Amino acid sequence: MQRYTKDQAKVVVTVNGRNYEGWIESSIERSIENISSRFTIPVTFVPGSPPDIQRQDDIKVLVNETLVVTGTVLAAEPFYKRDDCGFKIEGRSRTGDLVGCSAMYQGGQWKSANLDQIARDLCTPFGIEVVADTNMGAPLSDFKIEHCETVVATLSRAARIRGVLMTTNARGQLLLTKAGKARSHGAIVRGQNVISMESIGTDAQRHSEYIGYGQKKSTGNFEDAVQQKARVTDPEMRRYLPLIIDAQGNTETEDMKRLVEHTMRVRRGHAYGLKYQLEGWTWEGKPWEINTLVPIYDDIAGLNGDLWLITDINNKCDIKEGDVSNITVRPVDAYDTVPIKPRQNKHGKGDKKKPEITGPRFNIRRRDLE
Repeated sequence: MQRYTKDQAKVVVTVNGRNYEGWIESSIERSIENISSRFTIPVTFVPGSPPDIQRQDDIKVLVNETLVVTGTVLAAEPFYKRDDCGFKIEGRSRTGDLVGCSAMYQGGQWKSANLDQIARDLCTPFGIEVVADTNMGAPLSDFKIEHCETVVATLSRAARIRGVLMTTNARGQLLLTKAGKARSHGAIVRGQNVISMESIGTDAQRHSEYIGYGQKKSTGNFEDAVQQKARVTDPEMRRYLPLIIDAQGNTETEDMKRLVEHTMRVRRGHAYGLKYQLEGWTWEGKPWEINTLVPIYDDIAGLNGDLWLITDINNKCDIKEGDVSNITVRPVDAYDTVPIKPRQNKHGKGDKKKPEITGPRFNIRRRDLE
């Protein structure tokens, strides 16, 4: 089996209209649970001729010819090791500005506004575009910015109420989407492109019952105003483990129902997961992508073509290890809106038959990916 090398997974950074290559070590981190991708890329240069890269410059990061991050340079400093002279570039996607900055909007309140409109109102001052490729649901009747809240905290509350996934894309836009809308172009296959695997997650943060409380505007009946409540149970949790969730603000009962269901799914999703280390950064020249459904063929994990959601990718390269991708996958139903199916412990009981794979590109049979 041929190992992917730095030449096969070429990283290119574009700053001020110029492309830079010849990197020594690199790390690119992306996650559907963070709206900011991060990267560290050292670029080689000749002493006395540093690259024209400054802090706060706009930057694009490409793997081969595929754009993976559009962002901002946070640090650009020289370094050297014996005969190697380099310039280490650190940065993050443009949406990273929303993480630490305060949410500001005239009046700090929306009346009957859709989630994507609230997102655009908050992101426009930063020059960040908002892309919505899923149903936003009904308008939020009354939504307010909490005291000293950041932009990401404000939008996260609204997204949870509507059960929408909030992340970023390769173009640095804020993406409001649904989990697993796209299929991965590759596959994870034990004995072929897998270096190692470990299970992650526990039930420590799960509860038997999630109870949401909120307040709806009164139409004259005080009892109606203060007794808005929704609850959902997790049938897999057999002990008494209740959790009360504050819906924060004037909230409809259906909004609270979505909120408690979303909370249960996210906590359940973090209880299950597999972390794979894969050979190379790409499958047939294209980099792995977050928020895609990937078929997994792993008889030890009990998976035979099962589709799991890629939630995190950390592409790393160094002189010793070469190119590797650390990929976290989780069950997609933890992020979806369809009824959750009971999980089955089938580790080591899967069909050991793997798809036919030939050649250095792991060319899986097309029917196994369709």
